[in-house]
Amino acid sequence: MMRIPKMPNSNAEEPNSNVEKLNLRSEEVQEILTNPPAWIVRWGITLIFMFTVIILALSFMIKYPDFVTAKVIVTTERPTEQIVARYSGALQKIYIENGDTVAVDQRLAVLRNTANVEDVYKLKSILDTVQQSSQGLLFPIDSASQFVLGDIETAYINFEKSYVDYHLLKDLDPYTTQLSGNRQTLEEIKQRLKSQMDQKKVLEQEYELEKRDYERYRQLSEKGVISQQEFESKKQEFLQMEKNLSAMAISISQMREAIASAGQTLKTTKINKQEDDTRLLANLSQTFNALKKAVREWEHNYVLSSSIEGVVGFQEFWGENQYIGSGEVVFSILPTDTDKLVGKLVLPSQNAGKVVQGQKVLVKLDNFPYQQYGMLIGRVENISVSPNSEGNYFIYISLPHGTTTSYNRRLPFEQELLGNAEIITENLSVAERIFYKFKDVFKY
Repeated sequence: MMRIPKMPNSNAEEPNSNVEKLNLRSEEVQEILTNPPAWIVRWGITLIFMFTVIILALSFMIKYPDFVTAKVIVTTERPTEQIVARYSGALQKIYIENGDTVAVDQRLAVLRNTANVEDVYKLKSILDTVQQSSQGLLFPIDSASQFVLGDIETAYINFEKSYVDYHLLKDLDPYTTQLSGNRQTLEEIKQRLKSQMDQKKVLEQEYELEKRDYERYRQLSEKGVISQQEFESKKQEFLQMEKNLSAMAISISQMREAIASAGQTLKTTKINKQEDDTRLLANLSQTFNALKKAVREWEHNYVLSSSIEGVVGFQEFWGENQYIGSGEVVFSILPTDTDKLVGKLVLPSQNAGKVVQGQKVLVKLDNFPYQQYGMLIGRVENISVSPNSEGNYFIYISLPHGTTTSYNRRLPFEQELLGNAEIITENLSVAERIFYKFKDVFKY
């Protein structure tokens, strides 16, 4: 039977107990503990050295990229259009349904206003088809006068007045009669002048004959052949002839002055006609353009329309007679062409200097978890030269593979996608990072 050792009763027996325990080990164990085999020492050091070399080699081989993260929004190259209400009011009419494909300049909705929408668009159609020229324009003023135009009414009234004034001038044409009378008066004066010129020639011939006759009487009077009374009578006749000739010259001069005055009147009438034609035509053109501008402003304020082709989406559940505040986003239009996508990043100024064009970007979308769907691969295309007021930089990235992820899965693109972008700025090894840390320690 095995004997159970007794517990020591005093401290004096403890050294003997330890010696007794050491003596319990065998001689083989004692030999191993005192003299370990040489192969264990030799191969152990070798294995530790090889393991250290492998770790160092792997630290140079294993690359660990350096990232700069930022928020990103993935959208089409032509951005999504947001239709904003520019005027507060209730929705009078909605022309589309959520998810419809709309064309450029298509009406989406109209806000309630004092004009009849159909009348305004009839007027717009007329204005678009009317052609202006140097002869004015033709406008169906009678039918358009019945339109209910609301805010456009004042501009239309001004145009209507200008249109009526211009066409009254054209139809009545008062200057044509006046010009005809002026021309006739001028021709009659010219004819009278010609007649007087002919009479003057005859009078001059009579004057020459009377002058020669007077000279003969003067010579006869000097010789005493005729009496003094006869000579004075002949002299009186000669003086009367001179007076008639002088009166004829004055009449011709007055006639020429009348011709000049009639010509000036004719020219003034022509100028007045040209001025009135130009003024009324210019006024008509100005009021016509002002009317078109008023229609555009009405459409800008009350009509929500698309400026691109795409798929429309409601921002809320809108219905007719529902109130919309100014500046509120009503619709969003996603462009039809979604083949070429881009990413827009907002990057804080911290570490922004590391980002350069051409760097690889990994996009992790919030809508599609990257662990399940993968990441989008992009490249840095453009960087803003200066930060905005908040100290952020804008970065544009290209997505050459579109929505095809790193798992070779093509994601559906039906709206703008939000997520986080990781820009790979440097692809450093583990050893380089360790050396950088030592460099930071010893540089001081």
